[in-house]
Amino acid sequence: MKKQYYIPHHIGEKIRVAIMFQVASYWVSIESFYQECVAADDISVRIYYVDDLSVEKVQMEGTTAFLEENHLPYEIYSEEKLEQFHPHVALYQPPYDVLYRNPSALSVHLRAKGIRIMYIPYGIELSDTEDARLAHFHTYVVRNSWRIYTFSDVMLADYQKYCPNRHAVRATGSPKFDAVYKNRLQIDEGIKRKAAGRKIVVWKLHFPKRIYDGIRQLQVTPELSEYIRFAKMLAGFEDLFFVVMPHPLFFSETLPQVLAQEAGQLFQYLETVSNAVIDLSPDYRRSLYHADAIIADRSALMVEAGLVGVPVLYMENRDYREPLTAAVRCIVDTYVHGNTAGDMAAFLEKFREGALWDCLDRQCAAVRKALPFLDGLCGRRILEDVIHGICEEGEYRIRVVFFGAGSVCAHYIKELGICNHVGYEVLGVSDNDPDKWGKTYAGMQIIPPEMLKALEFDYLVITTEQYHMPIKQKLVYELFLDEEKIIRLDIFSEMYMKGECSDCQKL
Repeated sequence: MKKQYYIPHHIGEKIRVAIMFQVASYWVSIESFYQECVAADDISVRIYYVDDLSVEKVQMEGTTAFLEENHLPYEIYSEEKLEQFHPHVALYQPPYDVLYRNPSALSVHLRAKGIRIMYIPYGIELSDTEDARLAHFHTYVVRNSWRIYTFSDVMLADYQKYCPNRHAVRATGSPKFDAVYKNRLQIDEGIKRKAAGRKIVVWKLHFPKRIYDGIRQLQVTPELSEYIRFAKMLAGFEDLFFVVMPHPLFFSETLPQVLAQEAGQLFQYLETVSNAVIDLSPDYRRSLYHADAIIADRSALMVEAGLVGVPVLYMENRDYREPLTAAVRCIVDTYVHGNTAGDMAAFLEKFREGALWDCLDRQCAAVRKALPFLDGLCGRRILEDVIHGICEEGEYRIRVVFFGAGSVCAHYIKELGICNHVGYEVLGVSDNDPDKWGKTYAGMQIIPPEMLKALEFDYLVITTEQYHMPIKQKLVYELFLDEEKIIRLDIFSEMYMKGECSDCQKL
């Protein structure tokens, strides 16, 4: 592994930003950032449509039409075009690299060219299961990012605890919140016409999600049979109009056949209901922001639903209650909860009667407390951080931490002469032995392993040969440090003597 170098920014030149665009429905998470880039005199921004699809294809359907309908200038992605633009930053949408992209568009490939990878999560970091933590904190884009922007300080704490790339993360608020604050989107005319003045209930459905708890397979979302039962009740709520928004992956080939059949039954029936419409628009906001009530299961919209300021019913599976992140739970706990078709009907009866005002007051108070960035400026904050981060970069030394405060470590620090090398900075020495913590070693204090999370290092050198693997396991799987930066002493020594640690790529 070599020290990561980035395309330098020179005084007086514009910062070049490439948007790696793929999924139209993810636009809401970057829209206000893009608008800030367009408005800034010192930024040059281009959208590259990555249409060379990899494994997942369903979510990319309609992307071209979306870009053109919204008058967003774009180019079809190619490596040659990107190299001509020579961007300082590339903003990625889905964090699942190999599922969505071919080799020439992978984030690791662009990073190797010196491009800073940037990621703004589309989905709010909702679930707090082990499976979800892998999706939030360990995907390739997240691991390769120079900057990651999350929606609250509470969520930032989870990144600092679980994410190996924790030092890339900033809490700025999500650009999705800017659209709620400005709320300039009009409801679709077709939906408005069909609603005919009736109150609108948005019904948001996540695709059926199953996880393993180590032994059993569990369904996180409600059983589709309950949704089918509820769909058959809609005729009894003729005074309300339902906008049904299914997740695009309902129609993916990856959905298990049994669930796909049930989903087909549900949507086939909904198409016959006079007071309901299925909304497949990639811009869900035009319906969500005009809802009078919301029914949703686990969804990227769970926080936004609270921002709309209307009663929300949160649907769960009756046999499994999904653990939620602290940043989201404080809001979702104020929603009405249910897991059956009967619960959905009861929620609507209370909504009709105006009996949900107490819940709504608690919900709005929780939103104000949990989300400090509801000022319409999240996109601007992100751009300011990007500019500051690039402009403040300079030549700095390679940062090294040694693990194992024993005689071998002391011998090699002295033998290599690393403390006197102008190109290196030894940040400290760590050890598992609590009796050594706080004591001076080779001119430095010995720190507990837990404190390594706070250090932004380029190499963590394990100095014990016999216990290399158990120490590495603890560092990676208990402390969630970046495995790629953890290195054996002999390999580091050889690279150091050859000058390979600090070799600069030709950018």
